[in-house]
Amino acid sequence: MTEPSRTVPLGTVLLGTDLPGTDLPGTGTAGAAASVTFRRRYPVPSADLWAAVTDPDRLAAWMGPVHGTLAVGARYEVRMGADEPGSDQNATGTVLSCDPPHGYAVGWEFPGEETSAVEIRVEPAEVADGLGAEDAGASFRGADGPGPHDPGAGGPGAFLVLRHAGLGDGQAVGYGAGWHTSLDRLDDHLAGREVREWDALFASWLPRYRDAASR
Repeated sequence: MTEPSRTVPLGTVLLGTDLPGTDLPGTGTAGAAASVTFRRRYPVPSADLWAAVTDPDRLAAWMGPVHGTLAVGARYEVRMGADEPGSDQNATGTVLSCDPPHGYAVGWEFPGEETSAVEIRVEPAEVADGLGAEDAGASFRGADGPGPHDPGAGGPGAFLVLRHAGLGDGQAVGYGAGWHTSLDRLDDHLAGREVREWDALFASWLPRYRDAASR
C-alpha cells in the first residue's frame, strides 16, 4: 500500500510565514508524490528575473553552469560541481514546456534518483514596468537581457515560483534545503551582492528543514 501524500510546511515551524526575504521557507509534500514549492518575491522587474533564470551567464552566477537550449524537447545539463560534462554532481534532463517570459518546465535527472520535474514561473507583482514582460525570450543560449540589478531602476518587483515534483519519499527535505539555498544565492545575485558559498549555506538550512519536517 502506498503512503498518501501529506503537506509538510517545511521551515514554517521554525521561521514563521511572515518573515521577509530569504527567511521564507518552502512547502512540501511527503509520501507517494513528494514535492517542494517556493514562491518568493524579488525587487526586480519581471524581465530581469526571467533573464536570471534563463540566461546561462546569469544562471552560472547563482546555480551553476547550464548547457543546452531552452526549447521543448531539447536536452540540458546543470553542472553544480566542477564544470565537467557527465559528472555525478550534474543534473540533466529534457525541456518539457517553455512559455517565455512566463515559465518553463524540465525533467530532472540526477544520478541515483528517479526522474522528477522542475517547474519555474515568473509572475509580475503588478503591471509590468517600461521593460515590458513580453520583451524577453527563451534562453539557455544567452539572449541579451537587462543589465545588472539596480535598486533604483526598480519596477514593482516579481514573484518566482519554483516547484520540484515527482520526488521520492524522503527527498523533499533535502531538495527543500537545496532549493532554499539556491534561491538565497539568486537573491544575492539580483541584489548585486557577493553570492554566498553554496555548501556552507546548505549546511545551515538542512538541519532546520529536517527538524521542521519531523514535527
